Amino acid sequence: MAKMVGLSRNLKLPWLNEVARLYADGLDEKQIKEQLNEYLRYEISSPTNIRKTREILMKIWVYENDYTMALRGEALRLIKQNSDYALPVHWCMMLASYPVFQDMCRLIGKLGEFEESITTKQIKQKLYDEWGERSTLYHSSDKLIATLKALGALESKKTGVYSIKRHEFFKPEISNFLMFTMMNVDDAGYYTMLELENSGYLFPFKYSVSRESILLDDRFSIGTFGGEVAISLRG
Repeated sequence: MAKMVGLSRNLKLPWLNEVARLYADGLDEKQIKEQLNEYLRYEISSPTNIRKTREILMKIWVYENDYTMALRGEALRLIKQNSDYALPVHWCMMLASYPVFQDMCRLIGKLGEFEESITTKQIKQKLYDEWGERSTLYHSSDKLIATLKALGALESKKTGVYSIKRHEFFKPEISNFLMFTMMNVDDAGYYTMLELENSGYLFPFKYSVSRESILLDDRFSIGTFGGEVAISLRG
């Protein structure tokens, strides 16, 4: 069965902040939908596009899957603790909600290892190689790129050409949250310290991996694999 794209509208950080706030306030799904409809209509004129955008936001923060359920409580705590953490927290929730976002981030991260500039053509072709050239993906890929620009992950150098914009975080609990999310969605088993610090899924973020903070975090297990320190998730 073909993977569902789903993420067909561009998103903005204030919109993500709003849906997280509404959920944290304890509103039920019906109330959150009503509030988001009202909120979004000031920036989106089409009722259809309001509904589509609302449902994407709901899937990220309100509707549940195994990944988001494992992240949401900690995600809300981190945002409440410091609004400066909003971007990496929302990023993690998006990774947990949309496989197409996972794949685009991983592909951009890989391209960014070798090239300073990344083009729309490169991104789309890499995505098509994995997902197939379908009309829904053609439309959604533009929205995904627009979202990455709006979130400050990509900077436009000229039309269709981008560079990665880095965001630094030195708080161990943010680094651990980023790693916990990545390891859940990637599910490769063991990771070296270097792999954790340079994950494509987390391409716009610069953060440090502290062995001490990992040892103190009961979500992780540290061992050795192939003569290297290896980190995995506890069962």
